[in-house]
Amino acid sequence: MRPGFVSRIFPLTLSVLFVGISTNNAHAYLDAGTGSMILQVVLGGVAGLAIAGRLYWHKFLSLFGIEPRKSEPDQSEPERPIEGPGRR
Repeated sequence: MRPGFVSRIFPLTLSVLFVGISTNNAHAYLDAGTGSMILQVVLGGVAGLAIAGRLYWHKFLSLFGIEPRKSEPDQSEPERPIEGPGRR
């Protein structure tokens, strides 16, 4: 870690702590639409993380020096040429 990182995080943490302690009760109403919106945001975030993880999985493995397995073609059935409507 850089020394500057800690000196920037500490005042930010204290500010968030003081704001969190000093707030009053909101007495707010949350309807059913708000709950479904929160669920959509959470599920969208999970889906986004899954896609980002899939895109960067090989780079993540290369950080640890692990090479992904190379898939070999299945040798049980030989490949046949594709037959079109004019070929018989």
